[in-house]
Parts: sequence; structure tokens; C-alpha cells
Amino acid sequence: VLASGNTNLIAGDVGIPGAPDRALSRLLAAAGSPGALTLAERRLIRVEQRGEPARYGFFLGALAILRAILLTRRILHPLGVNHGLANVCGLGLGALRVLVGRNTEEWLLTPVPVELAFNDEPSASDDYSVLMATSLDRLPLGTRPFWGTGPGTIRTTMVRGPGDRPLRSLLPLLRGRPSLRMARSGYVSRNADRLIIGFEGRFALDGEIYPVERERPITLSDGGPVRFLRC
Repeated sequence: VLASGNTNLIAGDVGIPGAPDRALSRLLAAAGSPGALTLAERRLIRVEQRGEPARYGFFLGALAILRAILLTRRILHPLGVNHGLANVCGLGLGALRVLVGRNTEEWLLTPVPVELAFNDEPSASDDYSVLMATSLDRLPLGTRPFWGTGPGTIRTTMVRGPGDRPLRSLLPLLRGRPSLRMARSGYVSRNADRLIIGFEGRFALDGEIYPVERERPITLSDGGPVRFLRC
């Protein structure tokens, strides 16, 4: 995988570092050297929805995550800010949006009613402001915003309501080390092999945006392994 997208999610995890032309040159050179290439394996997330073909990806984000993605595309990408710099600036831009517009529908952390069903558990509804799921070990900038334990190939993290002290909680959240106060105020992380998500809105799967409804939820499950060449 060569880093040529806007966020380079999977490239940042298992891709070949550097500009695409130089990375490709290293790959071609390594192809002729025994032992120079290695394999990295990751698991896909399969996303199913009634009336739609199955989709596959590594990261699903909704609610505040989607709002932050759209904000970055609207403000930063037209300025030519992409790749790693866009991730850094987008994080700062998102933090700024947490501070402003709290009483408007466009506020980054506006809660939305969401219905969730983990594995074989009955579904439960609550208001959430953040929802993400990934099968990767880390996200851009080396962040690991998940701390769930137990079996399950899908790592999920949710925040009920707007969350307590969102800016102060941002760094512990990104590091996957929530404080007791955060855990008690609605910051939740779980591992799962299957998750059903229903709400009125949209979600992003590896940067592509799709609609979702409570009556037409999405089902996340293990999509199987995929292997990448590295050098």
C-alpha cells in the first residue's frame, strides 16, 4: 500500500513509508532481494445493510467522527492540506469546533439516538456523540482510542451524550487510557465479533460516506484476513 490518499489510514498502519514514487522504487528493488519483503496481515470489517451489497473496510466512523471528516474536507483539503498534516490540523480544527457552536445542531458533539446490539446481546438505545469501529491496531498519528478487553476482532469506542469535559478527555481518549471519571461519564470501549448499529444519519467507511437508518441498520462482522507486502 502506497500513501496517496487524504488520510492514508491503512497506509499508515501497514503501508510502505514515504512519497509514493520513492516507496514504489523501494518495493521494486526489494522484490529482487530474497527476504527483503515481509507480509503483514490485517482483518477487514464486513458491513451489511438491507438492499445494499456488502462493503468492506478497516475503519467506520459516525456522529462526531463523520462531522470532523466533513469539516476537514470542507476547510483543509481545498487549501491543499492533505496526508499527515491534514490529520494534525483536522484534530486541532475538531478541538476548536468542540469549543464553539455548542447550542447548534452543527456542534461537533451533538448527541444522536443510536441503537446498538453487540454479538448476541439484545439491542439497547442511548444518545451518543462519538462512535467508531476498527479492526486495525492503530489509527493515524499513532493513536489507539480503544481499550476494550475480551474476544472480538472489531474494536469499538462510543461516547454517551456529549461526554464529560471533552477537551480534557481528548488525549486520554486518543491514547486508549480513560480516567475513572471518563469511564463513569459514558466513555465506553468494547471488542465484538458482530455489531448492529441503527440511527438516522450517515457513516464513513474508510472515507466513503453512506446513509443509515434505524429501520435499515448496518451489521458489522469479521470480514476475513487480507495480507500486505512491506519492505
